[in-house]
Amino acid sequence: MGNEHAKIDKKDIERLRNESKSAKKNKEVQKASTGTIIFRICCAVIAVAYFVLLIFGKFFFKGNERLVESFNPFSKVADPITWVRVISICIFTLTCSFVIRYILGKLTKVKTVTKKIGIALLELLSSFIKYAAFLVIIFMVLVALGVNAGEILAGLGILALIIGLGVTSLIEDIVAGIFIIVERLFDVNDIIVVDGFRGTVISIGIRSTKLLDVGGDIMTMRNSSIGSLVNLTDRLSSAAITIPIAPTESIEHVDEVVKQANVDQLRDKYSNIESGPYYLGLYDINSKGVQMVMVVAGCKEDSRYEVERILFKEFKLLFENSGVKLGLPELTEEE
Repeated sequence: MGNEHAKIDKKDIERLRNESKSAKKNKEVQKASTGTIIFRICCAVIAVAYFVLLIFGKFFFKGNERLVESFNPFSKVADPITWVRVISICIFTLTCSFVIRYILGKLTKVKTVTKKIGIALLELLSSFIKYAAFLVIIFMVLVALGVNAGEILAGLGILALIIGLGVTSLIEDIVAGIFIIVERLFDVNDIIVVDGFRGTVISIGIRSTKLLDVGGDIMTMRNSSIGSLVNLTDRLSSAAITIPIAPTESIEHVDEVVKQANVDQLRDKYSNIESGPYYLGLYDINSKGVQMVMVVAGCKEDSRYEVERILFKEFKLLFENSGVKLGLPELTEEE
């Protein structure tokens, strides 16, 4: 019974963490430099101006078809202005990448979308687009500078082969991460148990997965090392408690007290109790005669410890108000 009270509820930790993050975020916002804000505004203005020129450039630069065609990164002009084409490729690719990643970020907050696709897959796509954008820029800029595309692809193939032979463990982690995300073995915010460690999934990366336990500790594990696991989020969990009853107390009296109390009303009082509570009666009798009765309630895994505390509180008050004597199993065993 003492160990049950020692458990810290995940929601309490999350609340404290959010308050800490909120305070930290407010300080960071206050310390944000004017230069950073100006830089972001300038980037937005440049992007807007670029697309205006891309669409309406032929009206602004009549008679200079070469400049207009150089603005279009996909035009087939024979002799584009190199520096214009390079700048155009960079702005076009980075802007498209930012817009797509912004949309994906918004989709992670839409429950109907995350239920079908999963937060982890959306975050994976966002990361993939981010890095792919830089690879596309490098490739297209080299082509614009006159480098043969076939030679670039051949060089990338040889480089990939060399890297692949040298980082076999990394490739194993990446492949395992892809299977975890695609098969949706678990998702961000799910509660899982891996090798005896129970925690909430806070991130699923290509190489590793991070779990947060109820004590606030974060475990980072390689994706390839994740073997058997239990996903506790897919079903209702059981909040189970045992209450010691004094040896001199009649168990029939205890059963009658619980029956008349109509403990089902606790579901209306506490929204996180989704089924029960169920009084299972006598569970055990220790060597000193202390009787242990069990109570179980169905709830979501992230509120299990909270529901256990609620059950302890409500049944203790019920027994005290009804004159049922409680026992102290740990103290009695030591006598």
